[in-house]
Amino acid sequence: MNKIKILLTVALALLISGCGSKMPFKAQEPLASASLVYIYAIESYGDVESNAYQNYTIRVNDKRVGERIRGGEYIALDLKPTQVKLSATRAQIEEKFLALDLKAGETYYLKITGNLEKGAFSFKHVSKEIGAKEITKTGVAGSMIDDIDNTLTELVSSNKSDTNPEVKQQSQTQIPVSKVEELEKAHKLKEKGIISEEEFKTLKSQIISK
Repeated sequence: MNKIKILLTVALALLISGCGSKMPFKAQEPLASASLVYIYAIESYGDVESNAYQNYTIRVNDKRVGERIRGGEYIALDLKPTQVKLSATRAQIEEKFLALDLKAGETYYLKITGNLEKGAFSFKHVSKEIGAKEITKTGVAGSMIDDIDNTLTELVSSNKSDTNPEVKQQSQTQIPVSKVEELEKAHKLKEKGIISEEEFKTLKSQIISK
């Protein structure tokens, strides 16, 4: 029976990832003890060569956050309310920086715009009015699997059971997602050539065995 459940889970994940559509934007409420930071990339339309550069690596205090954001995608982070340095790097070459003094219970919108004059891109903090309107046109970034070597200590738990130190420590180092979502994202990584077939199988086994 367990094998059947596992096979059904894998099949569902592959079916979802194969449809090619992004999960639409879903608004969140900031935690009382954290700052909600949205980072989104405006999808630009140009020639094929310029479109190839519409992927951005995000870092918080020099630590990488999940997978790259592409044009038309966003990520949402619950960060500790303190001064932070954020950056967006395009195609692993050009990097832009932002410094923010985050406040608890506040929501921030950080916008990436590509295909500017002479091929430049911008990374800036925009108002809630502009950000809340523009981000609705984006979808969830293709992958949010954490890099083990770049664990974020700036993340704040969305779990209300903060009295349990073990739960609190775990929630600060990863963003909880369901097994189906993890399998879906792992499969997308394989399709994009970021991981090999062998690495995908290993990752899939690890997710299922949790």
